[in-house]
Amino acid sequence: MEELIERIKQKQVAISVVGLGYVGLSVACVFAWKGFRIYGFDTDKSKVDALRQGVNYIDEELWVSDVLKRYGSCMTFSTDIAEASSLGDVVIVTVPTHATGTTDFDLSCLVSAYNSIIKGGVRGKLLITESTVPPGTTEGLIKPMLENATGLRAGKDFLLAFSPERIDVGNSNHKIWNIPKVVGGVDEVSSEAAYWLYNQITDKVVKVSTATTAELVKVMENAQRDVNIALTNLFALIAEKLGVDIEEALNAAATKWNFIRMKPGCGVGGYCIGPATCMLISVGKRMSIDTSLLEAARSINDSMPAHVVDLAVKAIEKKGIRASDAKISVLGLGYKRNLKDTRNSPALKIIDLLRKKGIYDIIVYDPLLKKVEGEGVKVAQSINEAIRKRDCIIIATDHDAFRNIDLPEDTIVIDGRNILSPYSRVKTYYGIGRAIFFK
Repeated sequence: MEELIERIKQKQVAISVVGLGYVGLSVACVFAWKGFRIYGFDTDKSKVDALRQGVNYIDEELWVSDVLKRYGSCMTFSTDIAEASSLGDVVIVTVPTHATGTTDFDLSCLVSAYNSIIKGGVRGKLLITESTVPPGTTEGLIKPMLENATGLRAGKDFLLAFSPERIDVGNSNHKIWNIPKVVGGVDEVSSEAAYWLYNQITDKVVKVSTATTAELVKVMENAQRDVNIALTNLFALIAEKLGVDIEEALNAAATKWNFIRMKPGCGVGGYCIGPATCMLISVGKRMSIDTSLLEAARSINDSMPAHVVDLAVKAIEKKGIRASDAKISVLGLGYKRNLKDTRNSPALKIIDLLRKKGIYDIIVYDPLLKKVEGEGVKVAQSINEAIRKRDCIIIATDHDAFRNIDLPEDTIVIDGRNILSPYSRVKTYYGIGRAIFFK
């Protein structure tokens, strides 16, 4: 396997990337940009067809378009994942994994991907998982699955490692090529090979002792963020009861050098933070470790969409309008600022909760999305259409486009991201943790 490492150093290996979502396509493109032959695979034919035409479907990452244009001749795309290991010397797996509850998760896409990879043969290959997984998955699931199916041995006949993805889509400061990369293999040779591979594309590679360590790094990063956000949301709920502006309090607290300034909001979404915390909870419970801190964080963050809906209903009824008769607009559907990804988005939960309250006159608007999946969802085509003649406007995503909008003076505003000034001309303003401005 030393010969494979030398070929990696010389960029004389082909790389297969399995899973071409935000992470996979970015990984494929950065390696193509750095001079590697790339094979990309996804079961979604529409993605493969788009890439064959040189079309970038990650609008937030414009550099990907440039790579597809300049290096497209070095990239081949297919839906046949079984070809990944037959064509690539290195196979990087970036398929989605999902938490299906506080302690359950779905690794079926990952297992399916590796079953397909096995069909193409793994002898002499370097296999790397970037998908977020519960710690122990590489050693306890993937390694035995590969060895039992092939009769080969990891570290001797093929190499196996884990390297957590850290891509922050749409972040102009942190890109895949300047974010430190953590790698850990099932043995020293696997770790070394993964180290030299990622050394070709990023400024800093951190090699840890095992694949399980690397897996733990990923879920720790996300769980810590989840807990910190939950703590800030708890601060906001307390501030509401005290009649204090949480933003003023946070800004003042942040003048102390070791205070971590987070932003309260209407919930936590996306494919990483919540699911990673749930994975850590699951592992902890399996080992009889008290995970109540993590569970409390999940509970608080999951409760924030309901808190926003409660604020809206109370404000509407205080104005003398029956909740079921209210006309409500929800601004922003992406789970994060300036992102069109709606996975686990608090906005979708808010819409669902409004309906459960008997409120059906709901208009949604997101400048990054032209259509929304879901029966009976009315989508405004402009901000003016979204805010005209509405009883209540809920801001669910802090898109830049919403920061300076001129809202009708007599409309109730529920600022789920605290992006507007409570001193604006809007008569009825409700922010998260800003009860001092409630009217």
